Amino acid sequence: MLAAVLFFVLVLLTPLQLEAKFKSLHCTNYDRSYGEILLCKIKAINRYRNSISIQFRQLRTVNNVHMRLELFKRANGWRPFLYNISFNLCDFLSKRNNVIVSLGYEYLKPYIPMTNYTCPFKKNHLIKCTDLEFDIEKFRVRFPIETGEYALQLSFIVQRKVTLTLNGSAEYYNYREH
Repeated sequence: MLAAVLFFVLVLLTPLQLEAKFKSLHCTNYDRSYGEILLCKIKAINRYRNSISIQFRQLRTVNNVHMRLELFKRANGWRPFLYNISFNLCDFLSKRNNVIVSLGYEYLKPYIPMTNYTCPFKKNHLIKCTDLEFDIEKFRVRFPIETGEYALQLSFIVQRKVTLTLNGSAEYYNYREH
């Protein structure tokens, strides 16, 4: 009986073993006249952690950029999950007028020097996201999710035409739940 109580206390006191890491990243440039993808990679930090880095050089001045953000969850194939949002990036950068996008912006702020980005996006401007790690604790504060594999697709739309898409997936497991 004492052994069972000790085992139960030890299970309750052990820290949660969380694992979250990026599984894939694909950057597709549909119109090379607007810009070029310089970097799109996942970098291993150790066996359990990795980070992504993306760099895009703007080749033309762009006045108005729309974004579509779609979240998917893997469950017998990829299924739409919670968010499918379209917004004007220029309006957001000047007014911070979208609650969901603002939550994501706060998460990404340490990795993307957003203070440098204003509309219009100038020719030869370098847009970059450097060493973005999937910190599940910070992410779950803003977006409560269950364990599983998730994908995000960001589409950049200029003059009603998709010019760039970023597709990535991440896996998150809480080993206490399994």
